[in-house]
Amino acid sequence: MYQVGVDIGGTFTDCVVVDDNGHRTISKSLTTYDGLYKGVFNAVEVSAGELGLSLNALLAQTREFVHGTTVATNAVLTRRGAKTGLITTRGHEDSLIIGKVSSKSAGLVERDLIQVSRLNKPEPLVPPELICGVHERVDVEGDIIAPLDEASVLAAIRRLCAEDVEAIAVSLLWSFMNDSHEMRIKALLAEHAPNVFCTLSSELAPVLGEYERTVTTVMNAYVGPQVSGYLQELDERLRDAGLQWPLLVMQASDGLTSVADASVRPIVTLDSGPAGGVLGCQYLSKLYDEPNAICTDVGGTTFEVGLISNGEVPLEADPVISQYSFRLPKVAVRSIGAGGGSIGWVDAGGVLRVGPQSARSDPGPACYGLGGTEPTLSDADLYLGYFDADNFLGGKMKLHYDKAEEALAKLGHQLGMSAQEVAVGIVRITNAHMADLIRRNTIEQGTDPRECVLVAYGGAGPTHAAFYGRDIGAKRILIPADSTVFSAEGMLTCQLAHSAQASSPLASPFSEKDIEDLSKHLHTLEDRVVSQFAAEGTAFEELTIKRSVTVHYPEQLHTLEIELPEGALTTAHEADIRDRFEKRYANTFGEGSLFKDGGIEIDLCRVTATRATEPMQFAEYKPSAPDATSAVKSTRKMFFEDVGFIETPVYEGSQLRAGNAIKGPALIERMGDSVVVPPEFSVEVDKYLTLVMALS
Repeated sequence: MYQVGVDIGGTFTDCVVVDDNGHRTISKSLTTYDGLYKGVFNAVEVSAGELGLSLNALLAQTREFVHGTTVATNAVLTRRGAKTGLITTRGHEDSLIIGKVSSKSAGLVERDLIQVSRLNKPEPLVPPELICGVHERVDVEGDIIAPLDEASVLAAIRRLCAEDVEAIAVSLLWSFMNDSHEMRIKALLAEHAPNVFCTLSSELAPVLGEYERTVTTVMNAYVGPQVSGYLQELDERLRDAGLQWPLLVMQASDGLTSVADASVRPIVTLDSGPAGGVLGCQYLSKLYDEPNAICTDVGGTTFEVGLISNGEVPLEADPVISQYSFRLPKVAVRSIGAGGGSIGWVDAGGVLRVGPQSARSDPGPACYGLGGTEPTLSDADLYLGYFDADNFLGGKMKLHYDKAEEALAKLGHQLGMSAQEVAVGIVRITNAHMADLIRRNTIEQGTDPRECVLVAYGGAGPTHAAFYGRDIGAKRILIPADSTVFSAEGMLTCQLAHSAQASSPLASPFSEKDIEDLSKHLHTLEDRVVSQFAAEGTAFEELTIKRSVTVHYPEQLHTLEIELPEGALTTAHEADIRDRFEKRYANTFGEGSLFKDGGIEIDLCRVTATRATEPMQFAEYKPSAPDATSAVKSTRKMFFEDVGFIETPVYEGSQLRAGNAIKGPALIERMGDSVVVPPEFSVEVDKYLTLVMALS
């Protein structure tokens, strides 16, 4: 039997197929924007062919099919989501439009923050004319001050339906304290607008923060029709092609979920691919007994950085996408537009810049020969000898050196530079951006990168890992055997997970009533996730339940998630919660940052239930002799900063064996990636066929 993982990226769709012995077959195909499922089937079919099977035969023998999708992310970034309406409390129609001052800078990198006066708030996902206020009011205690006027609700529904909206978000004031009005609106929508995608804030994000709660609800509705339609179509097509088991979907938070759940809460799929890579790194770090790891993914469009700290994956409480902060936990991943398709260009001051614009898969980098004419990082890598034009993707795709050179020379003409100087500049700038992002994700979070291993994956990660790894001082670099599809591979190490959260604001010292209210919230959330699993056929005995709260010091904004002890809570647990919080706070922000006399505050509580799945195994190989010269297939001139172009041995990655050792300069070519080993580095192949790179 097989396990299959597929991850859709900005340029390529990646596939990994794992058998019961841990042996893996990988493939990549161009992402098909005219129908994403086509790229999925193309990639799986290539892997099936490598195994000597038809697509149908492979799917019939598959016991787990996991998928990470960019549909939701692309819909938000490109503003091509569904036409969405919003129903809210009368008098609060402009909350989404007004937003917050912080939304001007949310998610932006330093270079975009220089001209503060020119920054704008994000364009609202719902225009003012599609926001309807209804008569109702619930107060901070959950008491009904003004009953719901159903006539105003019906008027709002008629108005929005007349505008042909595809989705409606419902976010009423203080609905997380009393959801009766939102539930009644849901019933009216089901009766009068049954074909419209509906999202309630009280079901999706019952949390404090009117703006963030509304953004979360609107964003879910905005991407809902596309994501649910895509996942249901893919599930049906896979079943028709022979898949016997339910399709599982990667979440951006803490594991896998069902198509049914992701169709109702499609926002959980935002950035699910990067989450798969980070969770795969967590699994890998345990194999290597390395509690601290920096996870770096260089794809076709972006460079993404995650962190494993003391064996744990940090979650963002208020993640940001396209300057919108929303209130659902997500694996902490920061990204910039620095991937293989990132375009080099000249700014108004005549300075060379790279990204964030990307050539993606269509038209693609100039060297792809698919119509792209602008120089990209991939073109620079090809020109500098890091790629083999005749052996890209294991020979499945031919690159065009002449087109890359032409694009680089054209940009160089604007700068008064040669094609080589432009290529070197693009690579140097990109590597610097990558190192800077790593520093922001480590040093700014209280982590010393010199105490971390760096895991490099994605199609272009191994090409640049030595450069940005040296810059940050990582103690060693791990490049997995299947780094080019590692995010897809990481999804196969995850468990099924459902979580629920709700605001439960408390300030210490906690009274018995406070603890009673907190326990009540936790029981309600636990019932919700257990019921969700039960509806999917999973018994309570198969579940592992984790309860947690987000805690902060009074008057501070930074919150940390703290796991609660098992068993019934009492006032005596306050000291335990405080102790856990302060240990994590000191680890994150430093011992001197503690304010032990200031008390603590709880923001919200969260319950996560997981059902263990059988994770993929990494096959182990017996070590052989260090000599790897038998794997040398050619030499090629490659560029290195200190020495220029030098003749460099090129190794066939598939011929390397566990125990082999290589000294730089060298290039290791594998299906889907090229591992650049500068002169001052050396590489060893370990028992998992991971390339372990370090300074000589």
